[in-house]
Amino acid sequence: MESKTHKLVVPWDFSPVTENALQYAFRIGEITKDFSIDIIHVVESSGLFAKGKLNEKEATEKIKEDVARLKEQYGVEVKGQVLEGTIFKTLSDYAFDVEADMVIMGTHGIKGVQKLTGSWALKVIAGSNVPFLVVQDAPKSKRIFENVIMPLDFKFEEKEKLQWAIKTSTQYGSRIHIILPQATDHGIQKKVSYNLAYAKKHLDSNNISYEIHNSGKGRSFSDEIIKLAVDIEADLILIMTTPNLDFTDYMFGAQEQYVIANNAKIAVLCINPAMIS
Repeated sequence: MESKTHKLVVPWDFSPVTENALQYAFRIGEITKDFSIDIIHVVESSGLFAKGKLNEKEATEKIKEDVARLKEQYGVEVKGQVLEGTIFKTLSDYAFDVEADMVIMGTHGIKGVQKLTGSWALKVIAGSNVPFLVVQDAPKSKRIFENVIMPLDFKFEEKEKLQWAIKTSTQYGSRIHIILPQATDHGIQKKVSYNLAYAKKHLDSNNISYEIHNSGKGRSFSDEIIKLAVDIEADLILIMTTPNLDFTDYMFGAQEQYVIANNAKIAVLCINPAMIS
């Protein structure tokens, strides 16, 4: 049977963080062997993000230059494309249409005038049928995703996220680190315990290496996730985004955005409920 080409999409805004994302695409490509990379620049047709940006002709010329430079610099062919639309929809639509395996997106984190970047990243990701790997820095070594953090709480969807943890571990040889929240409510604790038992059963049956960690008291679960990631030198956090995000979540902070734009600059793989079939 002919193997499927691993399709990777990298949003491209000509900034250093997008080239960091491309470095991850190269690492993933080296592991999956048969791969292709599309770098996609979205020209905003209207709204806040359209101001002061390149028009379609300028962006097309610039992306052609980058495609040539990347081939010379890295010896890898990438396909460059300019699309008109909104970054919040066009990227996920394109990734779905080309049957991408992953979108690898660079972000600046939450700092200074870029404080809302984390929520913008979440808005781009929300509702996508393709997993988003969100990165801030380039990979630190040739080996990627050696230690993966998987937060586990009481939600039913946690079982679906587990499938991606198993897939990631199988593909990259990862050790999975499950972190559990502090739960004072007996009903919630019971659901967490049920999800943990389910996770252990399936990780064991797939011969996946894993550890279980309990979060401490007095801090948010998102802070505890980042603390553990730093302590064990994790290089990936796997999360599932909240379904049905609304305007208040983007403005006032769904918890995912603090993980996505973490100050430790650890890569985050985002799985959406929309992807679950």
